[in-house]
Amino acid sequence: MTLNKVMTMALRRVGLNEEASAFLNNARDYFNVGLRDLSERRAWKWLFKSSTFTTVASTRNYSLASDVMRPLSFINTTDNHTMDMVDASVVDRADPDADETGNPRVVYLAGINATTGYWTVDVYPIPDDSATTITYRYFAFIADKTSSDDATDLAATLPPWAQNALIYFISSQYKGELGDLNGEQTDYLLYERAIQNSLKVDAEAESGNTPDRMGRPGEIFVRQNFNFNVNEGSLSS
Repeated sequence: MTLNKVMTMALRRVGLNEEASAFLNNARDYFNVGLRDLSERRAWKWLFKSSTFTTVASTRNYSLASDVMRPLSFINTTDNHTMDMVDASVVDRADPDADETGNPRVVYLAGINATTGYWTVDVYPIPDDSATTITYRYFAFIADKTSSDDATDLAATLPPWAQNALIYFISSQYKGELGDLNGEQTDYLLYERAIQNSLKVDAEAESGNTPDRMGRPGEIFVRQNFNFNVNEGSLSS
């Protein structure tokens, strides 16, 4: 759904005019507060992303995507190998003159670009051509939403359960502001319940103990409450 839909549904729960710009602006602020709280609960699977950059001959430093919170891995897809992520001091010791060139094998964080605010990385050795494409995976952050985002579909950044959870978060904050403490508590508990349910799903997926991993005895994945023992003669050919 769109951000505007989330805000208007929350305002309807509170009994406020969903077309009033002042109420929508406050709801958007609450959405951003809830989104920040939600994204910090754990390393959510839906915040893992990937992107690429292409090297330029004689250029060591490259900017990453604008939403990179923490780079996770780098792959030189042109030469088909992973790249070691190291501390800058490792490269300084290996190449103190910073003049070695070749196919990039190593990458290290170089800091944040003071102009753009994006993370940058240096590659080593310095590329001697512009034909290498680097694929990198990272954990993303979600930027605050503004009024220009009201009509955008949230599906690209938020799974449906998170969109629904934030409806309850917004309404809980509004109800608390209006003095409806019981309503605030009720809606905040609904927000928390959505998070806890999704934490459980993520944990089960990571452990391999997911409901869809069903198999017959002897197979790798066996669900404890699923059994398939056929009595002799019970099936016809």
